[in-house]
Amino acid sequence: MNKLDSENISAILHSSGYNVVSNMTAADIILFNTCGVRENAEVRIRGRIGELSSLRRVRPWLIFGVIGCMAQRLGDALISDVVKIVAGPDSYRRLPEMIRDANFRTAVDTVLDQNEIYDGIIPSRSSSFSSWVAVMRGCDNYCSYCVVPFTRGRERSIPAENIIHEIDRLKGEGGKEVTLLGQNVNSYRDGAVDFASLLDRAAGTGMEWIRFLTSHPKDLSDEILGVIAARKNVCNHLHLPLQSGSDPILKSMNRKYSLSDYRELVHKARSMINGVNITTDLIFGFPGESDKDYAATLDVMEEIGFDFAYLYRYSEREGTRAAQFAGKVPEELRIERLKNAISLQNAITARKNREQIGKLHTVLIKGTSRDGKGWYGFTGTNVPVVFVSQDVSLKPGVFAAVRIEKSTGASLVGKHEERCECA
Repeated sequence: MNKLDSENISAILHSSGYNVVSNMTAADIILFNTCGVRENAEVRIRGRIGELSSLRRVRPWLIFGVIGCMAQRLGDALISDVVKIVAGPDSYRRLPEMIRDANFRTAVDTVLDQNEIYDGIIPSRSSSFSSWVAVMRGCDNYCSYCVVPFTRGRERSIPAENIIHEIDRLKGEGGKEVTLLGQNVNSYRDGAVDFASLLDRAAGTGMEWIRFLTSHPKDLSDEILGVIAARKNVCNHLHLPLQSGSDPILKSMNRKYSLSDYRELVHKARSMINGVNITTDLIFGFPGESDKDYAATLDVMEEIGFDFAYLYRYSEREGTRAAQFAGKVPEELRIERLKNAISLQNAITARKNREQIGKLHTVLIKGTSRDGKGWYGFTGTNVPVVFVSQDVSLKPGVFAAVRIEKSTGASLVGKHEERCECA
């Protein structure tokens, strides 16, 4: 979502006469688009501002701005000798005006606008063939650990016709893949159009691959799973954040589902969707998490066998209910639990990837491999693949048939294979 926001911001600024430069030493304005979900992201931003402030020694007119969720959360507390602009996620249309103001005074706008969906803006896409398309903004779930409802506001769905029009336009310009974005796409609603209907209509555009992020387990319907199963161009990848394998912790997190509910969803998805890849998010060291709760989460990781997992230690966020909870887990124990979980998940992911050896996958090429000797891309199940080929027609944005020969941790390694179209 932040990457799509950056593309929208580039489009807004370009329409006002500004251009993106490839080297920050040539910049007159540097905007830091930020995340506020975890403390570590904010620490990195502060460090980056400190590093780049030295540029003002040779360009004293250089303006720094902090935008996005961190800006929304901290507001004018971010204003300093260096930072002159602070803009929340609903204030990007005002950035040209704020930049002009910053030449004379500080400019702060953190007003949440329930009507802002950035309609009418065509993002400055970073890729000509793979695009993010927002279907909704904001969140109404109020998980006890999460700042998103406070930094991005309440849920509002983008009209279905706008979304389909955008996908049609991208397809007409040579697009091969779109990812539908929302904090909880499953709760999308535009009149009679729910997310299952929207996903089906998106697939009906003929876009070659359709992905979506992110699904909340409490709203994952049989209809959504049915569309994924029925539509060949909806990728068989389901990102389904679990967050904890303990029912008491899930309740404390205000996740509104039980472990039994989640297990049933995974079983249903795997029974309905052939070869579905299921990934997740998990938080370790949440307030009140006992050794038993932690062990339960590790057990669930083993039991379900996630293809991949994004793992985090709990980070207190001011303004969330969890920040006031008793039973805080010591930081060193959070780190230890996280490290152990990472080791376990790495082993599970490696095992799952080894199961792909010998299989043929369609891969969308994203670019050249790190060593420059081959290509890298992703399967429809969203697994990274590196492969070699002698085919000079291959390039980013092209689909390739790749036979998997080995795996290296979270990635697959293969060889391009010509598929005969003869009868």
